[in-house]
Amino acid sequence: MSFKIDLKNFSEEMIPTLTAELIGHFSIDGDMQYHADLSQLKYYIPPSDPNNVDFDLNKNFIHTHYRPTLYVKLDNILKWISNNFHRLEKPLSVQEERWLDIDFIASRGAIKAMLSSPYKMRDELIICASKYRGTIYLCEFYSDKREYDYVNLSLSRRQVHSWGYKFEQYMVADHPSGTPDLKRSLNECEQFFCMFKANFDNHSLLYAAEIDGISSQQLITDTLEGKTFELIELKTYPLPNEEGNIHGKISSLRVMEWWSQSYLVHLNKIICGLKDKNVVRMIKEYSINDLSKLSEVNNFILKFCKIFCKIFLDNIKRIVTKNYNECIYKFCWTPFTEDVVNYSEEAADNEKYFFLQSWFVDKAEEYKKRFQ
Repeated sequence: MSFKIDLKNFSEEMIPTLTAELIGHFSIDGDMQYHADLSQLKYYIPPSDPNNVDFDLNKNFIHTHYRPTLYVKLDNILKWISNNFHRLEKPLSVQEERWLDIDFIASRGAIKAMLSSPYKMRDELIICASKYRGTIYLCEFYSDKREYDYVNLSLSRRQVHSWGYKFEQYMVADHPSGTPDLKRSLNECEQFFCMFKANFDNHSLLYAAEIDGISSQQLITDTLEGKTFELIELKTYPLPNEEGNIHGKISSLRVMEWWSQSYLVHLNKIICGLKDKNVVRMIKEYSINDLSKLSEVNNFILKFCKIFCKIFLDNIKRIVTKNYNECIYKFCWTPFTEDVVNYSEEAADNEKYFFLQSWFVDKAEEYKKRFQ
């Protein structure tokens, strides 16, 4: 079975808009344990001279605690939701078709993959969907090739992949008036997430997004909601004349990655460490609006991507009618099929694609019995 995403004759009126609101947070510690707190929140500490830094991204790499290749699916998002049913449910009088006031629940990564697919994807996109009490839960899965490559990364490739985490260690601290702690071993498992409730055209979404840090003069100890701060995204990129970056341009693939990631959380600024091989030499700030000027990605392409994502979600909502205990829906798109998305109904207990955990359903059913 399949459907088409026909974008040949789209108009300005078709372009969807996104509004997103931060409604929660959670932390993942160095042992990959979930905490409903701000323990992993970091603060951006700009260097005194951003044009002259010397950040060795291989520093102490032998002590790095690498993130396991285990794929956590939606587990942590489900934990946050299970602690916040009361904030998400619809009024009793309008719960007939849908219990929670949300159409889709996912990671930012899954929505980002659909958003950037037309111009970024070089591999198969796999999105699985399970419907529970009217809300559709989405989870991205790797193709067999991508999963094999991910699980079997060599130590040298792991080291290179770790450079982004190391750069973050140079740029953030635990306190807004603190200093980055380079003596501490890098632990890639430590993460901080914000939960966003969004409206994308006629779809309501809830997704979690990993946040590198915030820019704030004040220490925040209770909640980010209602506070004044700026989300910060940290990236690295080769200096001009390094690794083929001859003209100082940012590749279109990288721009699509940065734009789609930032667009979904209304993030306006990216802090980029420009590196000479494994050493960051200078820090440069890019606004999201400037990215299109630094690559071949233009506003037409970004509009195209928004419409692609909207139509993809339109069709998922139309197709996914059976409940999670009847089947899992699997949607596949590749660059080679252009505008065709194939989909199938997988067994509800298919271990490879199962992700809506039974403990979550049990908690939801217990909550409904107790409070309704």
